[in-house]
Amino acid sequence: MRLGVVAVAAVTMLAACSSGDSSNSGSSASGACAPGVTDDSIKAGLLYPDSGVMAAQFTGFRAGVTARFGAENATGGVDGRKIVSGWQDDQSDPSGNLQGARELVAQNAFAVVQYTAVSQQSVAYLDKAGVPVIGAADQPGWASHRNTFTVTLTSQTGQSTTTIGDFVRQQGGTKAAVVVSFLSETAKLYADGVTKSLQHAGIDAVTQDVDGTNAADVARKLVSSGADTIIAAAPLDLYTGVLDAAVGAGHPFKVAVSAVSYDPRLLAPYGRQLAGTYASLSYAALERDQPVQRRFLQAMATYSPEVSPPGQQSAIIGWLSADLFIRGLKTQHGCPTRESYMKGLRGVTDYDADGMLVNKINYATDQGQLDRCFDFVRVAASGDHFEVVSPQPLCGQRFDTGQ
Repeated sequence: MRLGVVAVAAVTMLAACSSGDSSNSGSSASGACAPGVTDDSIKAGLLYPDSGVMAAQFTGFRAGVTARFGAENATGGVDGRKIVSGWQDDQSDPSGNLQGARELVAQNAFAVVQYTAVSQQSVAYLDKAGVPVIGAADQPGWASHRNTFTVTLTSQTGQSTTTIGDFVRQQGGTKAAVVVSFLSETAKLYADGVTKSLQHAGIDAVTQDVDGTNAADVARKLVSSGADTIIAAAPLDLYTGVLDAAVGAGHPFKVAVSAVSYDPRLLAPYGRQLAGTYASLSYAALERDQPVQRRFLQAMATYSPEVSPPGQQSAIIGWLSADLFIRGLKTQHGCPTRESYMKGLRGVTDYDADGMLVNKINYATDQGQLDRCFDFVRVAASGDHFEVVSPQPLCGQRFDTGQ
């Protein structure tokens, strides 16, 4: 399983001077409309890996976007404008991602909603083109571009949070190994940030394996280090292989946390090995059964029934990205431009997707700031369902790592 972020949709907006929600309006658009905006529609451009090595982990993204747009359109759209979308496959490749962004701009996408792991070139290109980008930040460089708006940020140069370290300490971990098998700058930043968080909590980070691919070799290294905890951003076959090998060596981990194991599709093939392990989420676990989560599941059943089960991470990210795109539209009056849209969204100071996000985001001040809060879930002892660990998500504090 690969980590990554998806680019969502560019949207077409109405040129009529109808007013939006005045209580939420942070910007008044005037003058010529932006590309993708008509009297009755807004065109959104989606960018994500529909093919290539990462495709399997992003299959739900477009479905989540479709569900959120469908739910909004069913109520009349935004100021009477229906949201329409087109999409491009970045083929899990940076050059493909850049080409997809160019195609969406050529097709008059108002903005790009994306979820991928290879966005660095497209984000820079879209910034120069003045096109808003909404999604989950897969690269720390999102923070340096004024056109980017993210629903989650988990790795950043020179930053960490106390959250993961606090959680491991609460679960009784004392020595931790960090396993990240994705060879990229972002993966290295994630590993460094986790290591700093563990050390801040007084937990000895005894090894950091960022390139292991053989489960037996990685497990042997971790067992010999004396680690009683593993924190992993790695494919599930490697992660579960390490867990099995550690048990076979008579050294099961006391605490095991994965960044990518919260997905109901994984329980059938991996539930036995994952039983008792944890996953960290920047959004509220669906097991909390909040009203907004019930709306998400109903919209998925109505507009994206082909995706089953619906509670896949990529589908949730798609829903959240589309919701943020819509929130930006609701800051506008009349005929929006890309510039007025970005100004309006930058003025949103308390976004949490109706409680679906566990971090309340201030887009005026939080650009480039790591998520402080995470919801932690545990795979039940039976291996067939997830359960929330605590009544509330765990929130820590950001701190500089001096890098």
